[in-house]
Amino acid sequence: MWFVLALFSSVVFGMSGFLMKTSSVQRCPVVPLLWGLYLTGTLGFAWWMLYTGDVRLDLSIWIGGWVVGLGSAAGNWLFMKALEEGPASLTSPLVNTNILLIILFSVIVYGEQLSLLESLGVGLLLLALLLIPIDPDETLAIRNKRWYVLVFLATLLFTFRNGGLKVTDELNLPGTPILFVSYLFGWIWSTVEWIRWRRKGREHVAGSVQKGFWWGALAGIFSFGGMQLYAAALVEGPASIVAPIFATNSLVVAVLSILLFRERLSKLQTMGLILIFAGLIIVRL
Repeated sequence: MWFVLALFSSVVFGMSGFLMKTSSVQRCPVVPLLWGLYLTGTLGFAWWMLYTGDVRLDLSIWIGGWVVGLGSAAGNWLFMKALEEGPASLTSPLVNTNILLIILFSVIVYGEQLSLLESLGVGLLLLALLLIPIDPDETLAIRNKRWYVLVFLATLLFTFRNGGLKVTDELNLPGTPILFVSYLFGWIWSTVEWIRWRRKGREHVAGSVQKGFWWGALAGIFSFGGMQLYAAALVEGPASIVAPIFATNSLVVAVLSILLFRERLSKLQTMGLILIFAGLIIVRL
């Protein structure tokens, strides 16, 4: 059952990422998007927490939720900034390589074992990371070095989000309250950012603000569903397998972006993308 939950978490969460990409393509501002995402996400987890009776908000829940929330909020903000600098079909898979750190953490700290196939998958992911920057096709090369910094920081922060759920699960802390607090943190963060954003005189893009909010609100529903399924899969399954399955949500974003937005990649970038997907698939076998 944990395998099925992990697989569904990948598909559902991937839809959230694609909706965020759609907002970016339509040049909607990031702040209203994230405000809408964390609003519906927080409401979703609050509803599920009350529906299941899994209501627990002691100090340990708040601390764990704040850590996961910091990784989620700051990671999403950096991820959206990275999408403005490079194609989603590369940005999303690369950010999802935070699974390498989660696998390493699970093996060293919790004693989970990597099979030969899983080790091969990790090697393919590392090779892909080496190939991405080497792009002789100047017309398609990602020339802005800022993209690489944004992707690196987003990857690190998403490790706190996805890996944090593994740690809290090992501490026997319930996943739903942790996620509720983390999304509440994200909503507070984005509320503060929206106030600062409006003070800078950005009210003139009211139409795009409205669109960004609704894209974010819809993405938040899928984000709630995907993260809840991921947390449930971690309860029964090993993080060294569940995390890579969840990371294949990038496949949903990449395929839909290529089909609907006709994004173009150079040969080396395409090879890197194939290696990333092959690595994610092999790791989960």
